[in-house]
Amino acid sequence: MTGVAGLRWAIVDQGRERRETADGLLVGLLRELGVAFPRLTRGCPYCGGPHGPVRALDGPAPAPFSVAVAYADGWAVVAASARGPFAIDAEPRRMDAAALHRIRTTLGDARADAATWTRVEAAVKADGRGLRIDPAEVRLSEVAGGWAARIPGRPDPLFVSEAAGPPGIVVSLAAAPGAASDRSTC
Repeated sequence: MTGVAGLRWAIVDQGRERRETADGLLVGLLRELGVAFPRLTRGCPYCGGPHGPVRALDGPAPAPFSVAVAYADGWAVVAASARGPFAIDAEPRRMDAAALHRIRTTLGDARADAATWTRVEAAVKADGRGLRIDPAEVRLSEVAGGWAARIPGRPDPLFVSEAAGPPGIVVSLAAAPGAASDRSTC
């Protein structure tokens, strides 16, 4: 995905909240990108809960970057983009038979793997409806540099690409050009 200003990851230390690790990575990344007073806020637009999408601020004002967070197999993965809303997802590249069965059953695709799942997850997050969308309804087609994700109720496809991530982890990024995205999981 073009437009990602930075992608960072770290192992979540035992006894530490994964959000604390992700927030530390994001604040550091935002500082590297020139945000003077980086702050993060969350709030679900549907229920008001603290599990909503993370937003970056520069002091009291919005930061010039959208940010996203994913967690996989003990890792926190974060990214920032100056080109507008986007989302990421991460999963262990190798999955046991039970996990593969769940993914394949959920997607209705006997060939689906961790990479397929992260593409779909990143797309539904970037769309803004999250798992309110049946993942089996997302249609992926290969395009130059990645995949087009077609989602019911959305006139334009999202662009999805893979990014280098932690060892053994597949990371996908999805962009919804020109559209607001709340990446909510509520």
